Amino acid sequence: METTDFDLVETATRPTRVKKNTILYVDDEESNLRIFRMAFKRHYNVLTAIGGMEAIEILRQNDVQLIITDQKMPEMTGTELLEKVLPEFPDVIRIILTGFADIEAIVKAVNRCGIYKYITKPWDKGEMRLTIDKALESYQLKKEKSSLVSKLEEMNANLEEKVEERTRELEEANQRMTDSIHYAQTIQSTLLPKLEVMKESFEDCFVLYRPLDIVSGDFYWYRRVKDDKNDLTFIASVDCTGHGVPGALMSMLGESMLKHIVLDNKSYEPDQIVNQLNTQVEELLNQHDEENHHGMDISLVVINHQSNELKFSGARQDLVFVKNGEIETIKGERFSIGGFAEETKEAKSHTVSFDVSTTCYLFSDGFKDQFGGDDFKKFGSSRFKQLLLEIADKPMTDQKDILEQTLDQWVGEEVRIDDVLVLGFTLNP
Repeated sequence: METTDFDLVETATRPTRVKKNTILYVDDEESNLRIFRMAFKRHYNVLTAIGGMEAIEILRQNDVQLIITDQKMPEMTGTELLEKVLPEFPDVIRIILTGFADIEAIVKAVNRCGIYKYITKPWDKGEMRLTIDKALESYQLKKEKSSLVSKLEEMNANLEEKVEERTRELEEANQRMTDSIHYAQTIQSTLLPKLEVMKESFEDCFVLYRPLDIVSGDFYWYRRVKDDKNDLTFIASVDCTGHGVPGALMSMLGESMLKHIVLDNKSYEPDQIVNQLNTQVEELLNQHDEENHHGMDISLVVINHQSNELKFSGARQDLVFVKNGEIETIKGERFSIGGFAEETKEAKSHTVSFDVSTTCYLFSDGFKDQFGGDDFKKFGSSRFKQLLLEIADKPMTDQKDILEQTLDQWVGEEVRIDDVLVLGFTLNP
């Protein structure tokens, strides 16, 4: 009799054609095939095969969801058939029909063949229908699960691809940014005075300069003015607001302003230089009208090589010097350069004579404010000054090495929090 792949299902609007599931029934007796087909052709698309080889060909030519096979067949047993088709059709649900005498063999073959269920003969139509429906439901669940897994794998693959693409874009952007910052570092480093040039003014000197990032908000400045009336050396330690790129931009502005004030304006008194620097920062950054507080801290020394005197002026930075085995501190004013404030800012000048060998230090707050040690505390001003006193009589290269080693040991496994700048130089009469 003719079979159809579709059933007519009544809906609220009109009949809808629903595709039937396809079942392959295998038996070596034609009468059994006929009985099975007549019993279930209304509910399923029933295909039949009279032996194992014919069943395999039907499986290859049709989309079969369920195969039911008799166990005892002459050319190939049911378990042999199911075991044979398992690798090629792993998703097809497998049921086997058997007599009571074959149950032990069937039980042994269940795991090997992946049998969904075995049914003893003779089978009951109602029970068989219920078993088939549950088997097909299991098939659909497996297909849906497989589909969901495939979609999930596809989504994961797409997500991984997008993540890889985005990561690649970020890496390229980061590389471009890093390259730009390294170029900025090259520019910034050309503005910093060379140690060999600084040694023209000092018996000995060192510069400990450690940016937190590639570029620094700390910078140091040096000039020597020598003419018919003057023989002066200008040296400064400057700590600009922030670090990294913002600090570096401020440092370049600061360097340019100092150069203009000293070389163009010919201002040689340290308090006048600091006051003019404050005014220029406020005006350049329009701080009277804009809400910004960018600026810098500075310690500035002007050395008169004719009178063997130095003059100091500072803003939130100090001058520390060791003379006759004793350490002294001249404090800078308690205001910063720039960062417009209502109160009047007026720098002062302090004079120190170096009638004997005098070792001087200028520094930003990066070293003394660094956290570390066993108790994770700031290094502190007192500890820092004591360290300077202990090393003041050593060669400058040794002093720098000791400061670097001390800083590294203090930081340990922690991270630095700021740029570090320490200048040391010796003055002899």
